[in-house]
Amino acid sequence: MNTKGINFKDIAKYAICFVTMFALSWLFPYTGDDWAWGSQIGLDRLHTWFDNYSGRYVGNLIVLALTRSNLLKSLAMAVAITGIILLLERLIKERWSFYVSIVLLICLPKAVLRQAVVWTAGFSNYVTSIFFTLIYIVYIYWIFDEKPNRNKLRQRILPCIPLVALGMINTLIVENVTLYNVVLGIAIIIYVLFRYHKVLIQHVCYFAGTICGTAYMFSNSVYHSISSNADGYRSVAKGGIISQALKNYFDVIYKEYFMNNIVLNLFILCVCYVIYVNYKKQSVESKNKLGKVLAVCLGIMTCYNAWSLFSYIGLGTVTKQTLLIVIEGSATVAAGISLIIFALIMAIHYTNFWRILFVACSVLCMAAPLFAVNPIGSRCFFPSYVLFVLFAEELCRIVADNFIIVINEKILKRVAVTIVGVGMVFYLCIFASVYRADHQRISYIRDKVSAGEKKIEILHLPYESYIWTPTPNKGEIWEKRYKLFYDIPQNVTLNSVWVYSK
Repeated sequence: MNTKGINFKDIAKYAICFVTMFALSWLFPYTGDDWAWGSQIGLDRLHTWFDNYSGRYVGNLIVLALTRSNLLKSLAMAVAITGIILLLERLIKERWSFYVSIVLLICLPKAVLRQAVVWTAGFSNYVTSIFFTLIYIVYIYWIFDEKPNRNKLRQRILPCIPLVALGMINTLIVENVTLYNVVLGIAIIIYVLFRYHKVLIQHVCYFAGTICGTAYMFSNSVYHSISSNADGYRSVAKGGIISQALKNYFDVIYKEYFMNNIVLNLFILCVCYVIYVNYKKQSVESKNKLGKVLAVCLGIMTCYNAWSLFSYIGLGTVTKQTLLIVIEGSATVAAGISLIIFALIMAIHYTNFWRILFVACSVLCMAAPLFAVNPIGSRCFFPSYVLFVLFAEELCRIVADNFIIVINEKILKRVAVTIVGVGMVFYLCIFASVYRADHQRISYIRDKVSAGEKKIEILHLPYESYIWTPTPNKGEIWEKRYKLFYDIPQNVTLNSVWVYSK
């Protein structure tokens, strides 16, 4: 069922999604660098226009606003998450996309969830950046259709100014998304030129916006410090690009980028099996070398997913030894290549090659800059995860467009709604407990300050594995920032404990 025509059910499902996300976002606590942004430190950064801090001007302004109003923060989070789901549906043009997107997003790996969604500073950079980027992808996605609407291949002046602005916004939030948007801008111009023999002014305007935004971002003095390894926190390729890339890959990227996406990877694998089984039924080519290549690709992906699942269950909280890391990192490369080969072969056979190729390149390009910088965290992989969801849905579209699957659509929707409902209740229970404990501990601290005490115990929050830097420890920089954010005197010492001593 396509998305032509919006009915009451469409409005209702997005309204429910928005309200639920708003309620959940309201419960998220301010933590870590939120305490700096929401205090005088954030205003001091603004007064220097973030000089020698970062060129994430749009992201910085967003977090400055969101750390000063829980209402505004909750609205922004609800709009962005619901908006991402809506934009994915606009790209796929099928109503089932809503259910696939929301299920896969609710199964976001916990490390990415706590850093990119729950943490306001992380959300302001990593969720907003992919949200705004998807707006442009929706605008240009039709060019990859097998039979595009030629009426759209016209010079359009009206969108030019908004597209320049969007290009600048998309390159002033976070660096790897900045570079992705520059590549996206020029790639679209080249693609349209070679396929349609035209250069559209609207695409040129977007690219011009990305160039202006990128130049402005990297004009910030902090990037000179980073490039010369004088920043003290961030650096680039200290031991050479190749050695840094290998270190980043085996230390962080293979796990956060691909292996930890357990549910998403299993979903993609299941869709690939559905495609392969139906391909074998339809095609006489399935028994030749091409069919064997597809079978090998599926075999590699199956082994990899089984290993990933066992690794997650058995070694999720264990420090892995070097040999195991090398094996897993190498297996990730093999599984990734197998997935791309399988998807592209099926895309050629079932006529959506350019869409699949575009999304696959986007997934790779979004993460490419992360090989050269240090440090990188789980939050950096939220944009890539969203693009992986789009990739999974493009594979689903192969199934929907080419095969007759004897499965009741209503049953699939009910299963998806059940999963999402249980997941949302689970998260609401988790973060309701966090919200209550967070407010109780600040009330406790303020009562002790009013009583004249200088050494005060601060209780750890429940479910801290779902929260990034939730509790300031004595003597850390977070202790000072926590006290600034909540207007606690700096001469008060906070000692973090799990249980109050009295």
